[in-house]
Amino acid sequence: MKSKKLEEDGTTGKAACLARKFYTKNISLEISSSEVVYEQRTPILTSEASYNAIKVVNVTKGTEVTCTAQFDSSTVTANATLPENKAEESVTEEVCNTPDFSAQDTKAEKANMLSMAVLGLRVLLAKSIAFNTLMSIKLFLF
Repeated sequence: MKSKKLEEDGTTGKAACLARKFYTKNISLEISSSEVVYEQRTPILTSEASYNAIKVVNVTKGTEVTCTAQFDSSTVTANATLPENKAEESVTEEVCNTPDFSAQDTKAEKANMLSMAVLGLRVLLAKSIAFNTLMSIKLFLF
């Protein structure tokens, strides 16, 4: 991804190499630019049991950016040779838009509440059985 806004001088911007939904923790992201702005130390584990990693660099206007991801024994390369007009917007919108997970979150929240309620009822049942057993033993022995 290339940034749409350039720095004050109008010749430099930022480019990001983003690796999403991979299943190994050992990954190395390499970008053709040498001026690194941000690089994660370790990939982030997502709720889907996959990893995400990102590396951000400064680039000059009009340069070609090559992103290479190396993991296990595989290598994946992506080139960003976009025209300066509308292609940047479409790539940014495709990559940066996040899907709406509110429906999934609501279902998961209801399932968690239900399992917590069942656990609470089980604990209450276990306590009442233990209390009744102790009271019965006390009645018969004393």
